[in-house]
Amino acid sequence: MAELGLKKKEIDAIEFAFDVYDFKGDGKVDAFYAGDLMRACNLNPTLKTIAEIGGQAEKGKKMLAKEDCFPMFKACKDSKDQGGFHDFVEILKLYDKNNDDTMLGHELFRLLTNLGEKLTKEEAKSLMKELCEPEDDEGFMPFKPFLERMCAAEK
Repeated sequence: MAELGLKKKEIDAIEFAFDVYDFKGDGKVDAFYAGDLMRACNLNPTLKTIAEIGGQAEKGKKMLAKEDCFPMFKACKDSKDQGGFHDFVEILKLYDKNNDDTMLGHELFRLLTNLGEKLTKEEAKSLMKELCEPEDDEGFMPFKPFLERMCAAEK
């Protein structure tokens, strides 16, 4: 794995995730679960990236050995197609009722606790307290500073 430049922590994560998705215990994982396996390793590949690295849209078409997953992880990690600050801005603009890069604080809280990798209410409150600007009198808050801090924390 040194030739791929993977850290021990990443190798351990891949091996653990592989074992989780090796449902039969035969050292094989259905390529249908390739995206889930990569996401379990803290990556966020798009469906396009998953297809490019060998993931399948249907179960039973292809099986992966553990050794296959290391280069797949590297390819996903190196992929620039994972969504970033500008993608998140576009998403939150859907909640920008005033067209001024603000959204209701409770809407962000609802998004954090109900969509994607759901946060607990306590995690969402803590994250918002740490990364969000204060809400105005009407409950609106600017979302770009939140996203800037969130994306900076990811690196």
